Amino acid sequence: MKIDWNKVKTLRRNKSWSQEQLSERSGLSLRTIQRVENGSNTSAVSLRLIAEALGADPSELILQEKQKPQTPVESIKMSFMEFANFSGKATRYEYWWFLLFMVLVLAIATIIHEQLNQIVAIIFLVPFLAVGSRRLNDVGRSIWWQLFLLVPFGQIIVLFMMAEKSEITGAALEE
Repeated sequence: MKIDWNKVKTLRRNKSWSQEQLSERSGLSLRTIQRVENGSNTSAVSLRLIAEALGADPSELILQEKQKPQTPVESIKMSFMEFANFSGKATRYEYWWFLLFMVLVLAIATIIHEQLNQIVAIIFLVPFLAVGSRRLNDVGRSIWWQLFLLVPFGQIIVLFMMAEKSEITGAALEE
């Protein structure tokens, strides 16, 4: 089952607990807490133990699959806000809107001035790698696949992987 990892992290931080402290109080391993906060699936028992430790209702921690879809602007904004998060997950929608925005801004910057293009490219570098890492995490791939971006025609391989459906979505469709 999918847990709202943002809510778990927020509740834990509100109590000023580390992941280790939540692990001790819930009786779960530290690795399980880390997986939950990275967006992995978890069992109903783990959900109950985490909810009890945090003093929350387990139903509040379950991720609602039918959430309002993000607008393109929200997706781009989220990509910039999460520029240092390389371990979460990003939807195809978020990744592709960010990539489109980046290409358009770089194209406009190139038209204006070559040095402006270089400055904008440097600004976009870390957020692009972060959203790419989160997208690869979502489809169950290693973030090291991004190294193919440096290889001629390697971009095709990486872009193909980014277009894959996430394992969770694919499994849910099969059921």
